[in-house]
Amino acid sequence: MFNVMMSPCVPMKWHHDADRTELARLAPGALPAAAPGLTTLTPLGEMLAAAHLGTLDIPNVAVSSALRRLLVALFIRISGLDIADPDAWDDRWDELFRQGHLDPAEVAAYNSKWAHRFNLDDPERPFLQDPRLATECGDPAPPAKLVMTRASGNNQPWLDRTPQAAPVTPHEAFWWVLAWRQYGPCGLGANRSHNGVTHKSMAAAPLRSAISWHPESGNEYTNLLLSAPHPTDIPVTGPDLPEWEQIALPDPLRPELPTGPVSRLINRAAHATLTRTDPTTGQITAVWAAWRTPVPSALKDAGAKKALEVASEAVTAAEDPFLINRAKGGPVRANHARALVRDFDSLVHIRRPGDTTSSATTPPAWIRLLDTLPAEALDHLGPIRARALACHQDKQEKEEIWFEQVTPVVVADYTSGRHPEMAARVTSTRQTAEESAKALAAALRSAWNAMSPDPRSECPWTHDTIAVYWDRTGSRFWQAISDGTDPQLRSLAITLYDDATRADAATPAGLIPIAQARAILTHPKTRRSTKKTT
Repeated sequence: MFNVMMSPCVPMKWHHDADRTELARLAPGALPAAAPGLTTLTPLGEMLAAAHLGTLDIPNVAVSSALRRLLVALFIRISGLDIADPDAWDDRWDELFRQGHLDPAEVAAYNSKWAHRFNLDDPERPFLQDPRLATECGDPAPPAKLVMTRASGNNQPWLDRTPQAAPVTPHEAFWWVLAWRQYGPCGLGANRSHNGVTHKSMAAAPLRSAISWHPESGNEYTNLLLSAPHPTDIPVTGPDLPEWEQIALPDPLRPELPTGPVSRLINRAAHATLTRTDPTTGQITAVWAAWRTPVPSALKDAGAKKALEVASEAVTAAEDPFLINRAKGGPVRANHARALVRDFDSLVHIRRPGDTTSSATTPPAWIRLLDTLPAEALDHLGPIRARALACHQDKQEKEEIWFEQVTPVVVADYTSGRHPEMAARVTSTRQTAEESAKALAAALRSAWNAMSPDPRSECPWTHDTIAVYWDRTGSRFWQAISDGTDPQLRSLAITLYDDATRADAATPAGLIPIAQARAILTHPKTRRSTKKTT
């Protein structure tokens, strides 16, 4: 059997200066191929014990986001940070901070206790899968159904044109089982029959189309330590156990309400999957993907339907600790055309106790933890940046653009609680960028409307030009917030306006309209003050 705690499955890039003897002792499964500076597949258990010697090096954004959440859940359980009392949590966190790594004996003890639950192809409790699908669903789908980057069924090919029937290696199957739990689409899956409920509809997974923000220190142990949410941010209100530690399989008709960070990170899946392994090759040759909890409309009994609606809404409402959550509209969504610099403002603005200012967003829990650490602790941790992991998706089975970015600036230098003047600079620079983008779009539309015989026609310049604007804004934005200089975004907008309209500006029809609309950028109108002077 493929046991993820003991089989190579986590891509780890080892530090160039990692001690070879310590690496061999803590991650022997990665040797002899492992060496400082190289990336190797490492068992989950060895990766956790040697986390301080390297960083994750995961090729796919969805897998990276989902695997990081699994590792944080394991870190919380193994390290003893599953504490409800804030003071006791602080004391334990300080111990782990001074320790600088997980105790290998604690990792081994946890692995010894729960190793039987980490088998990917266990007939009774396959890791984070539902064995009931084999009897509750019809025939399985080809293995390509599991791999989101492959073409499958009627969806369009994306980055990978591997044939649908090509088998999947066990470690890749493990990656995509995690990704389905966090990023699976809504729509139709296998027709599942459970306890009198039969249907095909699946809800969208909790992270689908959202931007996930993670600490990036260059040291995976530090990343995990910062990622564990403080109980004041995510209270522990009951036994906060991951699925593999629970006695029974989840009840599809009674979704579990989150009781703390572990259940929020691991147990909120919208989909159930089950892989089938070829006993000869050990490769995955088929998969079932179906609903984990039925959509309420599938239930005929009015009382049961209402109860399921209430429970499902409560599960959905539980905020994920790595998202920027909005007061209305859910978490900030991923959009490849929206520059990440526009979300950095929301990321660094923290509400501290006693702060009466209203805020439309709540930053990730680790940002709030970073904002309150003593200066000496920050110096010891080193520079902490933010890693954004996102996929521009719709809710259905359509993968558009996956993207990943690490902020070039140190996050703690800009949090509003620690450096309010720097946070204010972020806000003002972001507002300047937004205003210049708005003026650029308005100028392009004005020129087009004056030229086009159909006032309802869409301006052909706007979309691409605004995308280029935000792409070029990034370096100017980071430089401006670092040294307080003018990002010169209005001049950038003028340059891009001229580039977009240059060909038409040379024609009789476009000469005057384009010149007149250009004044929106070169001579912006100032708003008149409504205040009376005395």
